[in-house]
Amino acid sequence: MTQIRLAVGKHIEDIEKRLEYESSASLYELFPDSFMSTYTKHKNILDFFESISCDITSQNDLDKLQNSNEFDKAIQSQSNFESWEDMIGTAYNLLINQN
Repeated sequence: MTQIRLAVGKHIEDIEKRLEYESSASLYELFPDSFMSTYTKHKNILDFFESISCDITSQNDLDKLQNSNEFDKAIQSQSNFESWEDMIGTAYNLLINQN
């Protein structure tokens, strides 16, 4: 399972929880089906990546994509977000607040 190691946005309310999830949250934990069906046009993260023609099998694959303008444009067309950073920031906040 691909692990996400990103620092996104500002979250000063509970930095310990944020740090815990930044180093250990998998794509499936960060983007559960409920998140994907609410904020995107897809039922899960795999369908989402498939729809935007992304094959993510490693952290390196994800690292290459996250700074891509094309990736952000694909996210805009398939979700309620303006960028990958916006999508991750929202997902982190929801994950932190539920735990």
